[in-house]
Amino acid sequence: MAASTRRAAAAMLWLAVAIIAAALAAETGGAEAEQLGCFCDCMKNRCMTLGASADKFDCAAACTGGCTQIGQPGQPRADDFCGF
Repeated sequence: MAASTRRAAAAMLWLAVAIIAAALAAETGGAEAEQLGCFCDCMKNRCMTLGASADKFDCAAACTGGCTQIGQPGQPRADDFCGF
């Protein structure tokens, strides 16, 4: 039961980040988002602030997936978590 709950939580986190990344791409006035890039903006301003006990590894995977879905680069290096 715990594994299915964890998978459901991870799926919801993935969906939320993908939706947020798509919304960020649609914005035209996001100067800070453009400066940070999709991945770091997602990590710093979206995923790691959700309070859903997501760690930097879960967020990196979700942000990379969301960014690549909208045609933006994901995590640049395996050890780059934008300061986390």
